[in-house]
Amino acid sequence: MSGMEPLIHSVTTTVAQDVRGLVHATQLALPGLLEKDPPNWRWHLPLGFVTLVAAGMLLIAAGGVQWRVQEQKQGARYRRTQMHKTKIRPQPAQPPL
Repeated sequence: MSGMEPLIHSVTTTVAQDVRGLVHATQLALPGLLEKDPPNWRWHLPLGFVTLVAAGMLLIAAGGVQWRVQEQKQGARYRRTQMHKTKIRPQPAQPPL
């Protein structure tokens, strides 16, 4: 067991130092994280909101590209038919001639 004692002592020392560091870190009064605007920021919108809007626009653009690719693969473009624009009224049967 004497071969393991240096390893155990090393691990114990390291863990003790880490715990002391964590306890000391909790006692420090660190300023809260603040969202800072980039230089020359003229819109006065939160950067997180602008990032979210940009991500949404990228998703919409990717959806449009995917739609075009699907159109090209299927060959025909999607078009609305005029089938139901006018209502067809039932006509009485014509007598045979």
